[in-house]
Amino acid sequence: MEYYHNLAIELLKTIIPIRSYSYEEAERADYIVDWLAGHGVEASRIGNNIWAKQVFDPAAPTLMMCAHIDTVPAAESYTFDPVNPPMDEEKVLGLGSNDDGGSVVSRIATVLYFKEKGSCPVNLLLLLSCEEERSGEGGTRSLRDFIRTNADMAIIGEPTRMRATIAESGLLVLDCVASGKSAHAARATEGENALYKAVDDIERLRAFKFERISPVLGEVKLVVTQINAGNAHNVIPDSCTFVVDIRPNECYENHEIVDMLQKEVSSRLTARNFANRSSATPAGSPLYKTAQKIGMEMITSPTCSDWISMPIDAIKIGPGDSIRSHKADEYIFKSEIADGIDKYITFIENIAL
Repeated sequence: MEYYHNLAIELLKTIIPIRSYSYEEAERADYIVDWLAGHGVEASRIGNNIWAKQVFDPAAPTLMMCAHIDTVPAAESYTFDPVNPPMDEEKVLGLGSNDDGGSVVSRIATVLYFKEKGSCPVNLLLLLSCEEERSGEGGTRSLRDFIRTNADMAIIGEPTRMRATIAESGLLVLDCVASGKSAHAARATEGENALYKAVDDIERLRAFKFERISPVLGEVKLVVTQINAGNAHNVIPDSCTFVVDIRPNECYENHEIVDMLQKEVSSRLTARNFANRSSATPAGSPLYKTAQKIGMEMITSPTCSDWISMPIDAIKIGPGDSIRSHKADEYIFKSEIADGIDKYITFIENIAL
């Protein structure tokens, strides 16, 4: 197994310097496709999404191994060059190493292992997606028909410390506009301050209680993350915009949440999309049963992933730790990558069909 461990670690070191911000993944996708070809795996592209299928038995179900190749921009507080990081004996450092590089390379190594072994209880579909960090239209959201046609179940790759994530919150982003009437700041009573109206609405949203609590995901979480108003110090703003980040549980439909909140505020609320629903692995699914069978710890996740786009049974498992994601000085332990490969192989070999 050391061969596959080292192969994955060296591949991760190689792709970190290749720019791959969301919507800018083409160069990294090109490299990975060529790398796979050099290791005997014929891969194809759908936009900047990469896929390769290994069929071992046409009558067997197909398990999709999915992870994303895009990254967020590097935080300004990095203490080293995020795309040309220093070497480390125990870690792979750099932007996207933890989220989601560890999952990408461990999946590639797992597929190579079974390809070279020549047998597997399921057929394998490797899918390396783009635009995941921005829930982009060109990522897995555009591949629903492809996934439904080519796979029966999926293991989504995200840093979960190789724990089986059986449910994750959805994502609902609201663009909000409070409207007022402009006036000179010295004659404030002649205007209507949109900023004050927005602040009042924000307080109402902060105080709002979602009554339906999920036994798995808990409460719906709501956070105001951005606000903007005004263009001069001496002008009462007639418009104030703010953004609300909501993590729904499975007890609410996204449309329902917007309707409920709109009744509480005077600002106009507009959802960026309604598609990012919460997700869960059914207790009777082969994936759930396999995680139980091999003794994986089961958890839930407050963050969403490509799971929101999956039209098939799925579970989220990956090396690394989500606490390191989107932070400066990102890293993943080499031992975590090795452990990920070993546990994916164990999972697949023991899959409860």
